[in-house]
Amino acid sequence: MAERIRIVTDSTADLPVEVRRTHQIEVVPLNVHFGEEVLKDGEEIWAEEFYHRLKTEGTLANTSQPSPSEFVKVYERLAGEADHIFSIHISEKMSGTVSSAQLAVEMVRDKIGVTGVDSQLGSMALGFTVIAAARAALAGGHRGEVLAAIERVRQNLEVFFTVETMAYLNRTGRIGKATAFLGSLLNIRPILSLAEGLIVPVERFRGSAAKANVRLLELLSEAIGDQPCSVALVHADVPEEAERLKSLLPRYVRVEELFYSPIGPIVGAHAGPGTIGVMAVPRL
Repeated sequence: MAERIRIVTDSTADLPVEVRRTHQIEVVPLNVHFGEEVLKDGEEIWAEEFYHRLKTEGTLANTSQPSPSEFVKVYERLAGEADHIFSIHISEKMSGTVSSAQLAVEMVRDKIGVTGVDSQLGSMALGFTVIAAARAALAGGHRGEVLAAIERVRQNLEVFFTVETMAYLNRTGRIGKATAFLGSLLNIRPILSLAEGLIVPVERFRGSAAKANVRLLELLSEAIGDQPCSVALVHADVPEEAERLKSLLPRYVRVEELFYSPIGPIVGAHAGPGTIGVMAVPRL
């Protein structure tokens, strides 16, 4: 009899609700702070409201990880319907979420086995590892097959994104190795990626935001080649520009399935409004 495996992640994965539901993925929310007000990402505040508040209130948002007890509640609830849990989270170099999850793993050790995974990723890049794990689990895969699915995504994933300003990443300390792009000249758009759990610089693009966003597609095409891919396009409060890039995607990448999602409040608080990201992995 196949082992029953369930998948848990956190809200930085930016997974669309229908994807979470279809793949039976449990999501533990991080916290958004507007001054003294604390809201659960995806439960008490969503992307549209978050960006509206950033614009209208002029208040910068902060974030915090879930407590270990929040993970414990989810793990204990799943213990009745699962033999094992994989808990896959945002890079520990960007958030303390993995640490909270690991503490919770120890707290439920006598009730359910949980494998904690540092994805070394964020947003839908993390989402891809979670979807791959969930698909392996739903297909009746054993633990080794679930881990292999996660690792295949991590090894083959290509990620490129650009931000409107480096100020948000710099303010929140999530800038990683992209500090080299601080103080860039006017009309320079930074193009970034993720590597070893950190934000890393790719190139300084001279030109408009619209042209820089097309450059993201060119870089993705160069990196992924002509193989059929699962592709994600994410944006922080720039839906019209995201729709334009969505229409251009097939010119650059063989899109087998597309995940199209707003960047949620947690990642948005660190990357800032105007962020656009594209990522692809060969056929999830």
